[in-house]
Amino acid sequence: MRGLALVLLSATAAAQTTGDAPGPPAFERTVEAPGPGLFAVRLDRHVYEAARADLGDLRVFDPGGQPVPYVLDRGLVPPGPERRPRLRNRGTLDGGVATAVLDFGERVHKHHLTVRTSGDNFRRRVSVEGSDDGRSWATLTDDAWVFAIPGPAPARYEDVPLPDNDFPVLRVRVHPEAGERARVSIEDVWVPAGVQTPRLEERLVPRWSRADVPRFQETWLTLDLGARHQPFHAVEIEVEDDRFFRQVRLEAREEPRLSATASVAPGERWRSVGQGVVYRLRDRGELRQCLRLAVAGRARVLRLRLLNGDDRPVRVSGVSVLVPAEHLVLESGGGTLTLTYGAPGLAAPEHDLARTVEPGADLPLAELGPPVRRDVVADVLPWTERHPRLLWVGLLVVVAALGALTWRALRSV
Repeated sequence: MRGLALVLLSATAAAQTTGDAPGPPAFERTVEAPGPGLFAVRLDRHVYEAARADLGDLRVFDPGGQPVPYVLDRGLVPPGPERRPRLRNRGTLDGGVATAVLDFGERVHKHHLTVRTSGDNFRRRVSVEGSDDGRSWATLTDDAWVFAIPGPAPARYEDVPLPDNDFPVLRVRVHPEAGERARVSIEDVWVPAGVQTPRLEERLVPRWSRADVPRFQETWLTLDLGARHQPFHAVEIEVEDDRFFRQVRLEAREEPRLSATASVAPGERWRSVGQGVVYRLRDRGELRQCLRLAVAGRARVLRLRLLNGDDRPVRVSGVSVLVPAEHLVLESGGGTLTLTYGAPGLAAPEHDLARTVEPGADLPLAELGPPVRRDVVADVLPWTERHPRLLWVGLLVVVAALGALTWRALRSV
């Protein structure tokens, strides 16, 4: 009887192990390797629709069924740490322009600054110059703006985008708004941590709709990006109005999931992705505008909320989404490879390639073949491989029957 119990325990453990194993991938695609060595494959809409959000279920196999190492190139410049330079020569120039010199002490790659200025109700233009030696200067931007909005829900927008640079010294100037009486001062400036920008942006034109919502004094633009986990990095709008200023909030729709017992689909749920301002205005006779909200994430449906307040809604004539180009970088001996995805429960693979290949390298490109559902491919597998749980249940029934027969035989002796 002890041997029978061990058999039953082993069969039960095996059945549980089979039940807990990751499920098979849902889709596969062919990849024609251009030759031996490194090459890249651009991910497309179908991958973003059917794979997991983290893309950890992607697997690549060679013609012999062996795993092929790869690294996922997100197409982004790696985020840097927060850098706080030494501020010196802070003062005020003619016209009330606040100025300060930022000394990083060494070359530092940067493409954003946070500029903190005095006051809680303003719109101010910011110009930034870079220098190698503190004597000759190159203009990096002359058309950035910072804002502070008072009220029950006060907000500050102090991000200043820059072209990618590594100047060790920057000079920042903050221009007061026309008619501003209080003295403007630069209180602090630093490079924020974790800001990522794409090495290469591509423009995606989504399907979109507009709804004016008088109850909230807002205009909602709903954008369908075409895939559940489509990466995005910014949203741009086209506006016909000559002058406007709007706070905007970006939300992403949580994709609904029906349970086995649900009779109706759950209501829509939205999560906040980010916020900012869009504007078109004239400053000392010059047209200044910003129609771009730089916010990153992954989603199929976005909702851009323009806060109108007591002003009439702006006339939006177009919307586009900026997306990074993501690739799989593979190392193969050539031939036809197979990409699979859509398997729940898989841990993201780790390959040495991630530590030996520089992201953004100029590599040959290969195209993905059309997606094929794996349930169609699975039909050619043996019955025992397509129905492992039923196999183990049958084994348990057989073992139990044998045990009962043995027990009866022993009692009759």
